[in-house]
Amino acid sequence: MDLPPPFANVGLELLLGSELLRPMTPFQAAIGYAGTAFMFATLVGLIARQRYREWWSFSLYLLFDTVYALLIAVWPERFHRPAPWMLNESISSLLRFVAALELAYRTFRGFPGAMARLRVVLLTVIGFTLAVVLAATPARLDYMAFMGHVHPRVVNGSVWLFTAIAALILWYRLPVRLFSKRILLSWVPYLLVFAVAMNGLGAIGWERGLALDYLRQVAYLALVAYWAYAAWRPARLPVFEPARVTAGLPG
Repeated sequence: MDLPPPFANVGLELLLGSELLRPMTPFQAAIGYAGTAFMFATLVGLIARQRYREWWSFSLYLLFDTVYALLIAVWPERFHRPAPWMLNESISSLLRFVAALELAYRTFRGFPGAMARLRVVLLTVIGFTLAVVLAATPARLDYMAFMGHVHPRVVNGSVWLFTAIAALILWYRLPVRLFSKRILLSWVPYLLVFAVAMNGLGAIGWERGLALDYLRQVAYLALVAYWAYAAWRPARLPVFEPARVTAGLPG
């Protein structure tokens, strides 16, 4: 989860060790609670349709974010703080990378040539992302440094990783399960919007970047709503047509 709904859809400021929470507008609150509901619906759909077996790490990622969102909703004075949020985002980002790697392994494992190319691409993307993140991490990592410098670069790495995997799948025309394909093709554009919004907010600040903040929130709501739809959509059954038998028939 890139922003823990319902409360972290608003900006946080950390000044001299004091945390200041901006009041939520009714629109922000509605987006937050709706996002949490869609996340829970997606998780239930994965279990009901048994789609968690298709992508274990994605299911774990969703479970982790849903639990944290519920903790914020029930106990905001404990969990709606910079330190828990930074820890949540760090674990969530790690699970997102693991989900990408599992999808890549499941898709490419039966194709040795494509798998060899995939290894090179993954090592390059992950190595470059790690180098960029380490270079941007200050000696004293507080909330503002995390939000303005570290977290956007981690999200950029996620965008590069998923985009590289999707590009190789298209290049080699590899088969992908329909549910996994829907999640992948929706996750990549959302992460791109999120990365642009985070970079913009880090450059101009929360006060002047309110429109970017709203854009990020609406994009997240659209993403989890589509995930709920994908999780609950019945599997397509193959349609068999009777074969035409013409040999031996008169006329």
